[in-house]
Parts: sequence; C-alpha cells; structure tokens
Amino acid sequence: MKKILRILQGACLTFLLICQTAALAAAPVVDQAKLLNSSQREALTAKIQQVEAAHKIKIGICTMQDVPGGISIGKYANNILDKNFANGENGSIVLVLAMGSRDWYISTDNKMRMKITDEAGIHGLKNLFLDDLSNGDYSDGFHHFVDGIDRYLSYYEKEGVPYDPGDEFDIWAAIIAAAVAAASGFFFAYYLICGMSNVTPAVEASAYLKQDSVDIFQRQDRYLYTTVTRRKKSKSSGSSSSSSDSSHGGGGGKF
Repeated sequence: MKKILRILQGACLTFLLICQTAALAAAPVVDQAKLLNSSQREALTAKIQQVEAAHKIKIGICTMQDVPGGISIGKYANNILDKNFANGENGSIVLVLAMGSRDWYISTDNKMRMKITDEAGIHGLKNLFLDDLSNGDYSDGFHHFVDGIDRYLSYYEKEGVPYDPGDEFDIWAAIIAAAVAAASGFFFAYYLICGMSNVTPAVEASAYLKQDSVDIFQRQDRYLYTTVTRRKKSKSSGSSSSSSDSSHGGGGGKF
C-alpha cells in the first residue's frame, strides 16, 4: 500500500510540474503570485525580448506562492529552465520567486554559467534586485535583474571574460575622495590648533609638574586571578543556497 501511495505521490508531483512549467512555454514572464499588473507585465516582457534578441539568449521570470511538491526552489528552477528555456543559443537564465517562503533562485545553463558565474555573477545580480524585492517593488526588481543580465553579457562579449563587480575601480571617484579627505583633515587640524590659545611655552621642565599632586609611599603588584572563556565556533552559513550541478549554475536565498 505504501509503495502505491509513493507512486501516486510521484505521479501527482510530475503532473504539477508539467502544469506549472507548461505556462512558461508561452511567455517569458509567468506571474502566478500576481505581483505585477498587466501593464507592468507587458513592459517587462518587452524588455526581456529586447535583451534576448540582442544576445541570443533566453530569459524567464516565474513567481508563485509556493514551490509545488515540496521540492527545493533550486531544483524547481532547474526544471523550469530545462523544459522551457533550453534553446537559448548563447545560454539561458531563469529567476524564480516563492512568496510563501520568501525564497528566490536564479538558474543558469552551462553556456550562461560561463558568462554569469555562480559566485561573482550571481552575487552581483542579487545586489541589483534584492532590495527591491524586500521592499515590495517587484516590477523594479525584475527590470533591474534583466538590466543586469544585459550589462553582464555586454561586458563578456566585449572583454571575453565574465563581469566581476569587485573589479570595478573608478579613478575619478578615488581622486575626489582623497581630495575631500585631505581638505577635511587640514581644516580640522587648523581648527584644533586655533583653539589652543591657553598653551604657552615653559622655560624649565619642572614647570610642567604640579607640586605635591602625587604622593607615592608604597608600590606593589598583586596577581589576583585569570578568567578564561571558551565559546564553540559556529559554522558559517551564507544567505544564498545552491542547487548547481554539472548541467546548471546559479544560486539563491531569501528576500
């Protein structure tokens, strides 16, 4: 009986996944959680199609209340990508949101994984849209996600290497910051110097001493005790999770 129930459960899960992913075949944006109105969805779809045509890729955005079947959002996003976006000539990428658990996940195929890496690439994209999602500005967040893909791929096509936000260095910003810091330090030091009107030079060193202010009649060092506190070192845990494998890249977390 238990074996039959497991088979039925697996069949139901497969059916749910087919129903969920079939909707994505018709459009790059499937908003089952109803986070966007019709005009926002149309504008986002138009932007996605523009970026897809420019780079010959596939982009998908899917929102839902909960991931069906109790599987991880990463595996579900990989499944969405494989079933509906595997035909991107230069790669495919999908963003999935589960509103019930406040999870997000970006799945990439191996072509896209070379251009938007699992570490710097996904982390950089996250920084572009995560605040918007946390604040409920879903339309802005999705647009920033697509703009980020466009920026990263344009950089890759020009430079031949993946874009890493950590490599950015603005020389003019550094010069301006250094000039402001130097000016601030100068004026602060000048202000302190001008405020030292009560300072006058002394002829002898003894003039700096206040007579009879200290009377030391005994000197002794006494060791009392030592307190040692031990604390178990906790294992580090990041905010992003991964369901990457040999055929997928990506990462995710909470918003």
